[in-house]
Amino acid sequence: MSIQGSNALYDRHPINAEQILGTLREAGKDLAHLVPADLRPHDQDHYGGEAAVLALAEAVGLKDGDRVIDICAGVGGPSRLLAERFPAARFIAFDLNGGRCRGAQRLNRLVGLQDAIHVVQGDAQSTPFADECLDVAMSQEAFLHIPDKLAVLSEAARMLRIGGQLGFTDLVAGPGLTAQDREALETGMEMRTLQSVDGYRAMFRTADLTLVRHDDLGSVWVEILTERLEMYRAMNAATRQTLGDGVHERYMDAYETFVGLVQAGRLGGGRFILRKG
Repeated sequence: MSIQGSNALYDRHPINAEQILGTLREAGKDLAHLVPADLRPHDQDHYGGEAAVLALAEAVGLKDGDRVIDICAGVGGPSRLLAERFPAARFIAFDLNGGRCRGAQRLNRLVGLQDAIHVVQGDAQSTPFADECLDVAMSQEAFLHIPDKLAVLSEAARMLRIGGQLGFTDLVAGPGLTAQDREALETGMEMRTLQSVDGYRAMFRTADLTLVRHDDLGSVWVEILTERLEMYRAMNAATRQTLGDGVHERYMDAYETFVGLVQAGRLGGGRFILRKG
């Protein structure tokens, strides 16, 4: 992964811990007495929000008592949501970006979930965790930033027990995606080596993961991403205040290109559920 590039992208992301807490403060919330439900309208930074997280958890069969990793967890919204639903489970929120890890830790402490979720910074292509130490691995719209997708799939397989499941959502390249499109996505959004569904199927076989289910999310994501584009445009003033002038504009230029490709059908989306062994 381009560590510098990916970190820079998420250092200027409109959704971050400071922005979330600022929004809550403006709404009159006492930050010393927050509960997880206070964060949920703001911290579910994945396509489809809370419903998509719960659908993915159901698809992988997550249950109370499981050992779970959220790969590329960002500010940790899905882990907090699931830690409330499955209080006996134990979660690792794993992310490359130090600022987002610190933000996740801060938000976890504010809502009393610091013991349920272990935040770890690192590269998903080479993790520090033991073989067969996990029951479930999850990730949402993150593999698109990882150049060596086979490496992250193989790492997930290594960490999972036999019979454990990996569930992830990701962009998939459509037949109309051009080399120029790929260059624009890599330069502006750090989206690298985007795979087709067939490309992913070949990687699953190499990583010794069995594909249990594939859901085409392309048409659903057109609507979601169009709405997110408008939301980010509306966050201009708040983002300027949090991150500084010019940051929001640079992010939005790239994001508009990305959403345009999804709207044109040259990029799609997929949910993949895989089993080890």
